[in-house]
Amino acid sequence: MTLRFTRLELREVRIPFRFAFKHSLAVRREAHNLILTLATDAGVIGYGEVIPRTYLTGESVETAWQDIRSHYWPTIRELKLSTAASPWEALQPCFAWATAHRKTAAYAGLDLAVWDAWARTAKRPGYSLFGQRRPLPVSITGPLGVGSLHRVWKLASLMRFLGFSQFKLKVGNSSDLATVRLVRQIIGRQRDLRVDANGGWNVDQAITRIQEFKQFGVSSVEQPIPAGDSQTLALVQREGGLPVMADESLCTLTDAKNLLEHQAADIWNLRLAKIGGFTGLLAMLEVAGFPLPWTPKPLVTGYRPQMQLGTLVGETSILTAAARACLGLCPFRHVEFGFPRILLQQDPFRGDPGGYLSVGNVLSNGFGLGVSPHPGRLDSVTRHREVLT
Repeated sequence: MTLRFTRLELREVRIPFRFAFKHSLAVRREAHNLILTLATDAGVIGYGEVIPRTYLTGESVETAWQDIRSHYWPTIRELKLSTAASPWEALQPCFAWATAHRKTAAYAGLDLAVWDAWARTAKRPGYSLFGQRRPLPVSITGPLGVGSLHRVWKLASLMRFLGFSQFKLKVGNSSDLATVRLVRQIIGRQRDLRVDANGGWNVDQAITRIQEFKQFGVSSVEQPIPAGDSQTLALVQREGGLPVMADESLCTLTDAKNLLEHQAADIWNLRLAKIGGFTGLLAMLEVAGFPLPWTPKPLVTGYRPQMQLGTLVGETSILTAAARACLGLCPFRHVEFGFPRILLQQDPFRGDPGGYLSVGNVLSNGFGLGVSPHPGRLDSVTRHREVLT
């Protein structure tokens, strides 16, 4: 059976948060995203989500909208897919353009919608979207954010009570050491603790801070310095003495290859919304030396980073479900969760796969991502809408 795409609906949505979320680069009080609804010639619907961040790829909601209208949709509209083969090969030209022009956020939304519509048509369950074996549930990270010592104490205590075994703390201010010490006291020595600086330090500060964190058993440091220089990031990792996780430094295939060349980060943060959706994640796994479900297992004898399956603040259940569909593709060191029902005042989609009690379950036997619009909610958060044919 073949399928083609005949209609794309774009929606600009604004969804207030229940509470502000901040780090060294931004303070966010709402989700300002694009929601994509893609229809096939048989009337099957696939959903995608775009979360542009100027500090990651330089994209905004406005530029992403224009790129989808002028470039991605005309290309996707000409695709002719078979239910017998995944969209992987067919999407390569479009993804190659996106990663070469550093416009992977806009592309990610359409990529997710294509895979979702294909899987629903091909009757492929979400837990085996790429042909991987059904994975087991995984432990997910407890995000501590940034705030006063009292706030961090309450949140860390609650998450320990709920059973979280991995914690991520935002750092980048003068109280870092006191906060890390407090969290370690609360969660104990047996639970994993890592920190994320969001590029908030210079080189000297980063090396000093990382060396100081060793005494508290910090397992890794995410994006200690601003993105853009893999050689310097490698220096920070080497001199600091703890594994570095690349986040803002990893948005395109060029970024990935630079990190590999300099062995600059022992862990990569793969967030679907910034790297080009499913196709981008699969491409980065392949570059790093991980086998894809449909390829022979390669022999990796050299350097290979570990992977984190990450999230962007403000995701709806579309991206939450999409990330869960990636379980089983590789042995992820950490798995994050967007917590849309907690952070968003209203999640416009149903099908949230859950993870609020520290365990991330795999997607169900339903086809594709298994999400659907919540009656009335999507319209209530929509600020602008356009239909492309």
